Amino acid sequence: MSTATNGAATVAPAEEAYAAAQRAGIVAEDRTEREKESWRRVATIEALALVLLLVAVVVLAFKQQHDVLVYHETNQTGLSYSGEAQQSLTPDNLAIEGQLGAFVKAVRDIPGMDFALVDRNVALALLMTADTSPAHAHTDMLNYFRDDANNPKKLWNEQQLTRTVLDPVIASPIGNTRSWNLTWAEETNAHGVKTRKLYAGTVTIAEPRIPTDRQKAELDPAGVVIVQYELHI
Repeated sequence: MSTATNGAATVAPAEEAYAAAQRAGIVAEDRTEREKESWRRVATIEALALVLLLVAVVVLAFKQQHDVLVYHETNQTGLSYSGEAQQSLTPDNLAIEGQLGAFVKAVRDIPGMDFALVDRNVALALLMTADTSPAHAHTDMLNYFRDDANNPKKLWNEQQLTRTVLDPVIASPIGNTRSWNLTWAEETNAHGVKTRKLYAGTVTIAEPRIPTDRQKAELDPAGVVIVQYELHI
């Protein structure tokens, strides 16, 4: 009896240890599965977040094609490109004044052999004018440059004539209207003889809006469109 009892006493702890080991293995296996599941969830969430981020980037990139271009304005440099914005923007009088000065230079400057600048000036002058019945500023501007007496390339080729609008061009609004008075000085060099003369004029503009087209914005950042003009030249 004592031998059997002692044998049973010896076997029981071994069985209990085996059972404990099994339980420990099950717990460890369960912990491992839970950790795997947690990592799978984290990976799924991160993948979903990445997809949402890519979608947001695509939507933003598409939307920026229709955003309004924003320009930074200073007294020294006028307007310079700085980015995009969501809302339509209206330039203030300082920006309009600067753009009207650019218009006068585009119409009157004769830069000599720099025909690329001549082409840019003509493009700017035409971009900044529009026909709005009963006025016809754009057609008038086309006819102005078609006239040999005003063609910058022809004047240079035939007479070696250059002309420069001197800074600043003074533009001042007329009351609460969209009309502006302009005054400026020009220096002309004809056959080596330089002369200076003062000029004046008036323009009427449409309600300006900073353009959304990047190419137009590079030429006319203030979005000034002249519907009627009278330059006393």
